[in-house]
Amino acid sequence: MDKFVGFDIDNHKTIACVVQKGQKERFTTLPSMVEAMREFLQREKQQDDAVHLTFEISGEAGFLYDELIGSVDSVTVSNPAKMTWIYRTAKKNDRLDARKQAVLLSIGEIPKVHMPTRKVRQWRQTILHRRCLISRIVQVKNRIRAELKSPGLRKPPHRGSWWKTPNRLWMKGLSEMAWSSGHLWRMKLAHLLEELQLLETQLNHVTTYLDRYLAKRPAGTLLMTIPGVGPRTAEAVLAYTDDVHRFRRGKQYCSYFGLTPKLDESGSCKRLGHINKQGPSVVRWLAGESAWRVIKHSPAMKGFYERVLARQDGRKKIAVVAVARKLLSIMRAMLITGEGWNEELVCRQDPAWKKTA
Repeated sequence: MDKFVGFDIDNHKTIACVVQKGQKERFTTLPSMVEAMREFLQREKQQDDAVHLTFEISGEAGFLYDELIGSVDSVTVSNPAKMTWIYRTAKKNDRLDARKQAVLLSIGEIPKVHMPTRKVRQWRQTILHRRCLISRIVQVKNRIRAELKSPGLRKPPHRGSWWKTPNRLWMKGLSEMAWSSGHLWRMKLAHLLEELQLLETQLNHVTTYLDRYLAKRPAGTLLMTIPGVGPRTAEAVLAYTDDVHRFRRGKQYCSYFGLTPKLDESGSCKRLGHINKQGPSVVRWLAGESAWRVIKHSPAMKGFYERVLARQDGRKKIAVVAVARKLLSIMRAMLITGEGWNEELVCRQDPAWKKTA
C-alpha cells in the first residue's frame, strides 16, 4: 500500500505527516538532520509499503533530494508559490503544512519542481555567482566615481572610459598619495580600487571555468549560431532548460522563464498584463540583453521588432520583451531538432511574411 509523507522542514525540527488510505494520519517530530529523516523513512518502508515523499523547495532542497532519494520510492519537491491557496486559512502551523503537502501528493495535485542533477545545479550556482560578481563590480565602480566627485574630479584625464588602463593608473596614483587629514578620500579610494581588482580577478576565474565547461556542450555551439547570442546567454539557457523535452510547447517554455504576459479573463473580457517574471531571472536578464544584439544582427528579428514597435517609442520595452520571448522559442526548437540558425526559416515563420508571400 502507498504511503504519502509530507515534510515541513525548518532549521531546528521537521514535522512529518504520513497519509495512508484507510488509516488515520500520523505525525512525527524529527530533528532537521538527514540521518534522522533517513531512519524515519526506512522504518516506514519496513512493511514493504511504497513510500512517496514531498517537501518544499529551498536552498538545501537539492542536497536533501540526493540524500533521501534512496530511502523512498519517489521524491517530489514542491513549489509553494504555486499552491498558496492551501495556506489561505485562519489556522496555520507546521503540522497542518506537512499534512496539506502529504494530502496533495496523495491526490496528485502537488506542483512539482524539476530537480536536475548535482552537476547541473552546481552549474546554475556558478552562473548566478558570476552575475552577483558583475553586480558587485558595478556597485564598486559607482562608489569610486562618487568618491572622486567629492574633491571635484568629475572627468578622467584621458578620453574614453573611466576604466581604461591610463585612467586606472591615474586613479591608482591618486590613491597612493599621502593621506593627510584633508585628503582622507584617498584612503577610501585605495580600498575601493583594491576591492575592484579582487572582484575582477574572481570574475575572470569564474568566466574561464564557465567557458571551459560550455565548450564541452555541443548544444552551446548550436545556440551560439544565432547572431548576437554569446556564451553567457547560451550557458544560462542550457543550464536552466536541462531537459528540453520536458516542455511540450513553446508557450510553456517561455512561461517557465517568466516571459509570458499575465492573463485576466472573465466571460468575454480578456486582459493581458505585464510578464509574470517567474522562474530564473538570470535567463530573463540575459535574453533581454541578447534581444538587443539579435535585433542588430538579424534582419528577420529586426523586422519582427519593428512590427511590434509599430513606430511608437513608448513600446520599446514591449517590443524587446517580445523579441526575447521569440528568441527563446527559437532556441527550444533548435535544441529539439539539432539544427542551427536559419535566417530564411525565421522569416517564413513570421505571419507578416506569410501574408506578403
